[in-house]
Amino acid sequence: MKTSAKNFIYALALTTVLAFSASAEDKKTKKVTAFGTGIYATKTGKINVNVNKYNEKLTVIQLQDKRGNILYQEVVNKNETKFRRSLDVNELPTGEYTLQIMSDGEKQIKKVEVNEKHPERVISMN
Repeated sequence: MKTSAKNFIYALALTTVLAFSASAEDKKTKKVTAFGTGIYATKTGKINVNVNKYNEKLTVIQLQDKRGNILYQEVVNKNETKFRRSLDVNELPTGEYTLQIMSDGEKQIKKVEVNEKHPERVISMN
């Protein structure tokens, strides 16, 4: 009886140590990001850019054309934690663009494609 009780206690202690060790390893491998984003296009031809900053560094938002020309750039101050902007891309010519958000060595890139609206055909019957 004493042997099985000792084995049970050793097994419980070993399981507890392994559980805490695995939890500590998970925390070490998780990378803290500099920012989080929510970027989406609207039906009215705008791109909504939402950035939540988790650091006190400058954050840069850029819209570039295919050749790398910067069409829009804005720098978010160090002390701002939330940034919201609606970019009107209705006047941009058809083509591919790149939206970049950069802060503290981290970069998020979204490809943006602007196409012409195709007219809808309406059929009516009298």
